[in-house]
Amino acid sequence: WPQSQTHLPPLFAAPEDRFASIMDTSSKVVAACVVAFGALLVSEIQARRAKDSAAKMIEKTYEIEATHLEFLLAMVQKYKIPDTDKAARISVQFAISDGDAKAIFETKRCNTCGGKKKKQPVTLKLYPTQAKFISAQVEKFKLKSEDKAMRCILEYALRDGDQETIFTTTRCKTCNGRG
Repeated sequence: WPQSQTHLPPLFAAPEDRFASIMDTSSKVVAACVVAFGALLVSEIQARRAKDSAAKMIEKTYEIEATHLEFLLAMVQKYKIPDTDKAARISVQFAISDGDAKAIFETKRCNTCGGKKKKQPVTLKLYPTQAKFISAQVEKFKLKSEDKAMRCILEYALRDGDQETIFTTTRCKTCNGRG
């Protein structure tokens, strides 16, 4: 046998060397398993949150201008948003999270400039908190209706808001911006 135990095959190494080698390998395997399990768990939690929040959405009908519907459709195309419901939710969430409420709800904007208004009922899927926000603005800003509050939000996004900021900033924490 060689004089030094460092040249011995692992089976014949000193017991403490074999234990350290096994522990290093075991620790690496356990760590890899923990990381993989953690990633799987996070992915599953995100999928469930997105599913749960989609299930919690409510349908609300608002009378909006035809130009607002055209605007939502244009934002769907321009920013690759899944649908007009999502485009409306993004606009409302901007008003809740980042918007200047006075600028959105108090500023008078002429959206028809003397022409005939073309309001139409549109049913949108919103989160309950978004619908409550719209409702609360009616009393807070002495608006005529929830329809008017929704029109104010859309008119702001159409005419005065920075559309790039409104439609590219992720504010939704459950859907990664695309739910």
